[in-house]
Amino acid sequence: MSAPTDRQPQPQRLPDVAGSRRVSDIQQQADSLLERAEEAQTEQQAALETSPLASEYSAALAAQIEAKQDQAARIEDRLEGMIEQQETRLMQIEGKQPGLLALPGQRSRWQSQVEQQQALLQRLHTRLENVREIKEGMGVHAPRIEELATRKLRAEQPELAEEWDEMREAARRHQALMRKNEQERRQQLARERAGDEGQGIGRSRSLNLSQTPL
Repeated sequence: MSAPTDRQPQPQRLPDVAGSRRVSDIQQQADSLLERAEEAQTEQQAALETSPLASEYSAALAAQIEAKQDQAARIEDRLEGMIEQQETRLMQIEGKQPGLLALPGQRSRWQSQVEQQQALLQRLHTRLENVREIKEGMGVHAPRIEELATRKLRAEQPELAEEWDEMREAARRHQALMRKNEQERRQQLARERAGDEGQGIGRSRSLNLSQTPL
């Protein structure tokens, strides 16, 4: 019978408690930074919306929008009335169609009148569609009516528009700086966390090697 082979004890890997606690602290710091950045951005937006300049600009823009809406509604009503009149006029002309015994010149003049009135009716419908598109349609960044109102406001009150642009640009720069600082801080925390994890693995390997029997 062969002698039993002695089994070598397997090295035990000891947990790196300090390293794990350090990683947890870094994660908490990163979460806290993100939360503070989001709160600061919300506060910045609220301050922008409630500032006296923002209130003045919003009130002026709202007045221009209302004026444009009223203007579009009046034009729409007027065009609808003109279309009704034109449809009536066209029906009257069509009702005067020359008979079979009419001279060729009379039929030609009647046909020309019908075509002219039809073309005019089509132009009125096209203008009505354009007005409704302005009244109800969407532009690139806002409703069409709001874009028109904004252009008129900037033309009539350029100083107010310039101050509003400067304030918004300052707010954008502030938010961009905060995002940059937050990103840099989170990258630093990530590097620290990676370094701590590497040190923890190194310490564990050293402990395992030291406990391995010769």
